[in-house]
Parts: sequence; C-alpha cells; structure tokens
Amino acid sequence: MKILKLKELLIKHEGWKNKPYKCPAGFKTIGVGWNMDANRLPSYIAEYLKEHGEITDAMVYELLNISIEIAVLDCKDLFPDFEMFSDNRKMALIDFVFQLGLPKARKFIHAMAAINTGRWEDAAEEMRDSNWYDQTPNRAREIIDLIEAG
Repeated sequence: MKILKLKELLIKHEGWKNKPYKCPAGFKTIGVGWNMDANRLPSYIAEYLKEHGEITDAMVYELLNISIEIAVLDCKDLFPDFEMFSDNRKMALIDFVFQLGLPKARKFIHAMAAINTGRWEDAAEEMRDSNWYDQTPNRAREIIDLIEAG
C-alpha cells in the first residue's frame, strides 16, 4: 500500500489544523483528526501547544503517523486477512477505522462479517445502510467505492 496516497486520503477527509478545534462530533481535535479528548498528546507536543497555541507541521505529521499505526493495528484485529486485501480496500478500511475508532467500527457487525468472508458487495450495502453513511455521505461513498473497486 502506498502510504503517501493513504495520508492524502486522510488529510482530504479529516482536514489539516495546526490549532485545536472542535470536530463535527464535538471533540477537541488537532492535526489530521487527532481527538485530544480521547488521546493524550505526546508530552513534548502538548508542551509546545501550550506555549505557542499551535503545533508545527512536523508535529501534525507525527500525530498522523501514530494515528495510522493505530488504525492499521485495529484493522488487523478486526480483519484477520487484512494483509491479503487489495490496496484500495486497505486504504478504505484504515480510513473507516481512523474516522470511527475501534469501538464504533466493531459495531458494524454485519459489514465486518461480510468483509471477513470476502463478500465485499454485501459489506458495501451494510455500510450504506448506516448512520455513518447518512452523517458523512461524501466520505462514506468514497470509502465504499474503494471497497467495491477492490
């Protein structure tokens, strides 16, 4: 999988902010979707933010790299054959888990079952039939398109 392409997709979907902001779900966020309410910043980044009111681009990239590592591990937990999936499907599922987090992603029981049995069209339908799809339709359509494209 091309990590640069994945980062571009996540930045497109999450945005890029050097200063803290409230995400649509109401969480204090920074960087590329780093939920500060759920995840502590590394201490040197937290100190820099406190002193300067924003973080550097290098710090945003570091947080993005950490977030991607977590999302990949979560995908490997949810999908035992994750490493065998196509690059499109890996990117889509990483983006999906990145956005929702592991606890919420786990609630997509039927979609996960379909993915884990190679029924990609069924997984896409399950994802379309969700509040997630209704709440973030543009992002959801793009993710589902990647899943269906294989």
